Parts: sequence; structure tokens; C-alpha cells
Amino acid sequence: MKILTLILAITIAFGSSAMAQNNDEGRARAERAERGERAERGERGERDERDARAAFREKVGALVEAGKISREEAGDLYRTAFQERSRTRRQYENKRVKEVKAPELFNKGVQNPIFSGPQPGEKLVSFQAVGFVGELEEQMLDPIAMANNLPQLIVFQDDGGASIRGLYDLSGSLSSIDLQSDVDLHVSLILLSDDPVAFEPYSRIFPTLLKNGIDVIAFSKEGREGPGAYGLDRTVSQTFVLAKDGKVVHNFVLPQGGVYADPHVLGGIADIIGEKRETVQAWLNQGTTGGREMRRR
Repeated sequence: MKILTLILAITIAFGSSAMAQNNDEGRARAERAERGERAERGERGERDERDARAAFREKVGALVEAGKISREEAGDLYRTAFQERSRTRRQYENKRVKEVKAPELFNKGVQNPIFSGPQPGEKLVSFQAVGFVGELEEQMLDPIAMANNLPQLIVFQDDGGASIRGLYDLSGSLSSIDLQSDVDLHVSLILLSDDPVAFEPYSRIFPTLLKNGIDVIAFSKEGREGPGAYGLDRTVSQTFVLAKDGKVVHNFVLPQGGVYADPHVLGGIADIIGEKRETVQAWLNQGTTGGREMRRR
């Protein structure tokens, strides 16, 4: 009798252990299946969202092509329809720290630097340009005379799309500096091309640049070469000339242009307006740089 009882106890124990193991395996399988379903739902959701964005862009693009809405209105519609995506992008931009570096360190160590435009110490020579957008559109003007000996930044810009779009970031920085500084900085953007039509695809950008801190956007009468007396290198995308009291203080050449404002150019701006680089860097990193009202000059 004792033997039978012992056998029965062992059988029950093994049975319970097997049942527990089966239960554990069942739970594990269920958890794996649930995780798989969640992952599949997530991937399916991402695909659906991508498809929805693509379909929306296609429809809005058709409206733009038909002339029923502007590109700016199309952008507003997209941001409204996909607010979370737009918010994430803005948060990324806002977290990016802007640096302001010593201008004299630009191209330091470069064996064969490219020279374009007047060099430090040289006097700025007046030149003629034609207003391209805004109140001065189609008017003949002299950017040097318009600055009236104020600290001055002249950007000579070719028709390269990437570097033109990169002016957004520069204009945002100019807006922040203008809000904080007591010194007026006169900024001219001079477009260089043998055909003004080359800049028409970017015309929607220019009003924003004027709002954010660029005073003059004009087209060089001399085409891609730019003002003859300035000795610009036609192979480079952007040449930045910074001057004070009518004389060049800094010159920066960006052969390929840039998506963001160059830290050394920002350092040069700090120099000609008489501010410490650390101060200007603090200004540029106070919250967002876009959408601010310019103080009236």
C-alpha cells in the first residue's frame, strides 16, 4: 500500500511539473505571438502612414500644378494633416545647437584656399544690381551705398538649389541677432547667373528671407561673373563678404554652399557688430529661430 501511495505521489508530482512546463511554454508562445502581432501592426501602421502621406502629397501637388493653391498653402495643408511629424521635425531643429566660431580659424590649415571677392583691408567698391523681389523689384540699386557705412554682409550666391535653401538657416540666425543687437547690420543677397530665370524655382523662398533679416535681394548686372571689380570666382557657390566702415573685415568662400549657417561666418558677424562670440551663440540658441517678428529698423 505504501508503495502504491509513493508511486501515485511521484506520478502526480511529474504530472504537475509537466503541466506547469506546458503552461509556461504556452504563455511564452502567447507572448511571442502577441509581440509579433504588435510588431506587424506597427509596421502596417507605418506603411499606412507613409502611403497616406504619399497620397496626400500627390493630391496637393496636383492642386499646386493646377494653380488652385500656392506651394506655401500646400505646405500648410501638409503640416496640418500630419502635425505629429511636423512637430517632431521642429523639435529636432530646435535641439540643434548653433555654434559661433572664430572667423580667423576658417580654412586654417588648408594648403590651397580658394580666393573669391575682395579681401580683408580692401575698400568696397560700388556696383549696380537689379532688385529681384520685394519693394525694390526691377529697380536699379547700389548695395554699397544702401548700407550707408553700416556693418555690412554681402552674400554672392549662384543658382545652386541646396545652398539657396540653406539661406533659410542663415536668415533665421540674422533674425535672432537683429532682435538682440543694438547695431544694425545691412545684409545684401546678390544673385549670380547668366539667366535670371534660373532663380525662379526658388522665388517662394525669397520673401521669407526678406522677412527674416536680409535687406536686399538683387540680381547682378554682370551675370554669373558678378561685379567685375570684385574678382569673384565663378566656380564657387557662395562668397560672403563682411565689411565695416566701407572696408572688408572678413571674406569666406563656400565652394559648395551649405545647408546651415557656417559657424565662422556667424563669428564674423559677431565681430563686425562688436559682440562676443559667446554672446551671439547664446542668442542663437534661445528657443526657435524661425517665426519671429523682426524689430523695426
